[in-house]
Amino acid sequence: MDHKRPSLIVNNFFTLASIVMISITIILYSKYISNDDYKNDDLKEKVIPLSCEKQTFSTSKVFNQKLLNDSMKALDKGHYKLEGAYTKSTYSDSIIEDFISLDEINSFYIKSLKISPKENINKYLTISYKIIENDKKDPNKKTKDCKLCSGSILTSFKADDKDIFKFYIDFNLYDKNEIASKIDCSIKVYENSVKKIQ
Repeated sequence: MDHKRPSLIVNNFFTLASIVMISITIILYSKYISNDDYKNDDLKEKVIPLSCEKQTFSTSKVFNQKLLNDSMKALDKGHYKLEGAYTKSTYSDSIIEDFISLDEINSFYIKSLKISPKENINKYLTISYKIIENDKKDPNKKTKDCKLCSGSILTSFKADDKDIFKFYIDFNLYDKNEIASKIDCSIKVYENSVKKIQ
């Protein structure tokens, strides 16, 4: 007579029990945990890119949606500070600083925001920007996307040194009207990125 050893039966039982438990865990995880992110995405408003984002190369990143939403209240009250800087070309002759001043660039941001920054405030949104000169002679340049452009503007929105939102956009010419329009686009994209979160 062919009798199975008791240890083999016990072993097979525990193997079957393990498979059943793993299967149940996977089903529960996929149904109640992993899909939460997708469900929330469906409940959030979809951000439709603006036409100004498509005119030249641009890219944006939301770091914290809730802080981004809350930061609009600070902007509406003028509770913000501007911090500007140049990233000048080193291999080509730099002309950006002579072409446009940071005060002038600040005025473009203020005009786009439609409110001047308030003085002597403790809590505020920091809008830091860099006017990046396209260094066409840089041998270490990794991308050649910006062959025709003169430079780029990187705008960062921060609360207590925490990144909230960043927007990068190229400008084609050393033209103050174009730079003003790219700054206006940066602010509009920031405002357009506010979404309802559930």
